[in-house]
Amino acid sequence: MENKQEKNPFARMIRETGSSIRKDLSDIYFKAGIVGGGKICYSILKILDEIPLTRLKMEIAGVVDINPDAPGITLAREKGLFTSNDYHDLFNIDGLNLIIELTGSLEVVKSIVDAKPTSISFLDHFASLLLWGLLQNEVETESLEKKFGNYISWMSRKSKLIPDYLPYRIMVVNMDKNIETVNKTFLDAYHITEDNAYGKHCYEIDFGPYRNRPCTRKNGRCYVDEYMDEIREKGIYSTIEEYVDTDNRSRFEVVTLTPIYNDRGEIVQILEASRDVTEKVKLEQEAQKSNTFLQNVIQSTVDGIIVVNQKGKILLFNEGMERLTGFRAEEMVRNGHISSFCDMETARENLIKMRSGNYGPKGKLNPTSMSIKTKSGEEIPVTLSASIIIIDGKEVGSVGVFTDIREILEMRKNLEEAHFQLVRSEKIASIGRMAAGVAHEINNPLSGIMIYAELIKKNLMLLESKNNQNIEDIQEIIDQTLRCKKIVSDLLEFSRQTVGKFTSFNLAILIDKSLNLLINQPLFQNVDVIKEIDANMPSIAADMGQLQQVFTNLFINAADAMEGKGQLKINVCFDYKREYFTIKVADTGPGIPDDLKEKIFEIFFTTKPVGKGTGLGLSITKNILQLHGGSIMVESEPEKGTVFTIELPMGFVDQQKE
Repeated sequence: MENKQEKNPFARMIRETGSSIRKDLSDIYFKAGIVGGGKICYSILKILDEIPLTRLKMEIAGVVDINPDAPGITLAREKGLFTSNDYHDLFNIDGLNLIIELTGSLEVVKSIVDAKPTSISFLDHFASLLLWGLLQNEVETESLEKKFGNYISWMSRKSKLIPDYLPYRIMVVNMDKNIETVNKTFLDAYHITEDNAYGKHCYEIDFGPYRNRPCTRKNGRCYVDEYMDEIREKGIYSTIEEYVDTDNRSRFEVVTLTPIYNDRGEIVQILEASRDVTEKVKLEQEAQKSNTFLQNVIQSTVDGIIVVNQKGKILLFNEGMERLTGFRAEEMVRNGHISSFCDMETARENLIKMRSGNYGPKGKLNPTSMSIKTKSGEEIPVTLSASIIIIDGKEVGSVGVFTDIREILEMRKNLEEAHFQLVRSEKIASIGRMAAGVAHEINNPLSGIMIYAELIKKNLMLLESKNNQNIEDIQEIIDQTLRCKKIVSDLLEFSRQTVGKFTSFNLAILIDKSLNLLINQPLFQNVDVIKEIDANMPSIAADMGQLQQVFTNLFINAADAMEGKGQLKINVCFDYKREYFTIKVADTGPGIPDDLKEKIFEIFFTTKPVGKGTGLGLSITKNILQLHGGSIMVESEPEKGTVFTIELPMGFVDQQKE
């Protein structure tokens, strides 16, 4: 065979391939995008800049690399070319018909192959180098020699030997899958000689003659047959193939298929370059599993997690952050910026804190309170823990963890309120115990004063004293003593933390009874009393005497607030579903200022002038209602009056609360 007689069979393949590619590409205009802005990209851009191609019509339209400081992408920016960190952006370049992949990453290759439009051809790392070498070998040698002289001539001669030393297994098969040419790497990989390779089917070499059947790819098809349409359409096709070896283990190869044409433009051979990448694929699969696990952890956490670059662009936005802010991860990663939900001045301050090392380890920020805005504009209190991301000694971004603390703040508020109520209850209990002791101690002396004052008054009246001033003075002593006894009585009532025996009675009757005791007093002469009471209400089970004290106190307070002129409205209704009575006592007085509403139920607090009130009435009222399982609330507006609302359970006759 001719290929056995030639000293370097692969040199013939190079010439034939170069010739067929030149014929196929001479009339095609390539508008290409490069993925991988490293040194190779830099060299390609420099050569294209210094030595314009004469036969291959090619324009580099853009360069993509995740490292903005890579030499190739830096040169591309200087030349005014399109640059990006996302290869998807290349697909938007008008007229782009070729992607040149120079990273050498299998993951990148697979991702581009899966994502690119069918109208765009693709060259992987090896195919790009091989095509470039073939074209330069004959298309550009003359111009290169003029510029670089003997050095380029020497390199051109050396390039014919490159295929034998490339790490790829290279073979050329005809359309019947018979091997016509292989390189030294191929022979070394299968431990065979040229005589054992030429003329045999490719699958015989690959898996041994005892298999004697086409490929053991997982889908059972030969990839040359499967991708023939793509080969015809795009010229060169790259893929990653999975096989099952003789030990029934999966192995992976990166394969590049290049068609070789005859003078009539027909495909007569396929150049196949392959390299075993099983270990690399398995490492990438393990890395992918770890990455998937990490992604699941990030997405499943209840906290919001973001990653931003140095300019504040969102690179990662987890589900917790979606729930917290209302923004969608897709929109934030595509176009989002940290300023969408975070005050930029606060963000800058946090970055300064991270760099200082005074708020946690250097480069980190211990949990710090701040607030963020939701999509709807709502302010949410959060704590932020953050860290600067450093790669190769340079800051490239930061990661932040946002924890919603609304529930924590609410719990803290409730805890503080409970603590306040506990302290208040303890204080009131202490005052009650003290009041009971004091009341008992002074009650007897007051009784003595009353008795002697009454006797003196009686004697003066019997003597028919003409000095009425003495009788008036004695009456003042009696009145003030009665006031003291009333205070003592209130203190004793306040100190009593129980209710008497419950009886069943009608609230309407009790309210009428309470009003009848007051209605003839001077304070009520000009008060218009309006009652709205459901006549069909059920009876209530309670301590009648204590509830009469509650109503009497509220009615007197209302009349005092109106200074004896106005309208006192009493409304009573029953909720049959809840079995609760609602009693409203409303006046048309001046109202209660907002800053005093929370204080009016405190012991010894009064809005009345000195000598007019003790500050015990509403405290006793609230205490009695709570002992009955009820409550009291106040609503008031300045100059619009005040409404006290009481809620009481229906209760049972045999019920008695301790």
